[in-house]
Amino acid sequence: MTNLNTVVTWVDARDRLPRSDTPVAAAITGRYPADSVTESDTALGEEFWLVRPMYFTTQHWDEDGAEHRDCFVDSDGIVRLPYGLTSDETVTH
Repeated sequence: MTNLNTVVTWVDARDRLPRSDTPVAAAITGRYPADSVTESDTALGEEFWLVRPMYFTTQHWDEDGAEHRDCFVDSDGIVRLPYGLTSDETVTH
């Protein structure tokens, strides 16, 4: 039988990144509905956190040929950067 006991360590993606090609359970955050912003740029909707399986890589090429460095890629092929970088799709932990 497989031993299902494991230890999880949450690491802030701004502090340290995993080794390239390492599978991770990455935390992402957002707001639902995503496009709910008032005229004063105040976000409406419910904030959420979600943990998704991804892998980290130091270099990734999109289908359109775009190169990404130090990024997380999820099963849908969405490229997410570490939190704090200029991207709408980020990983926090």
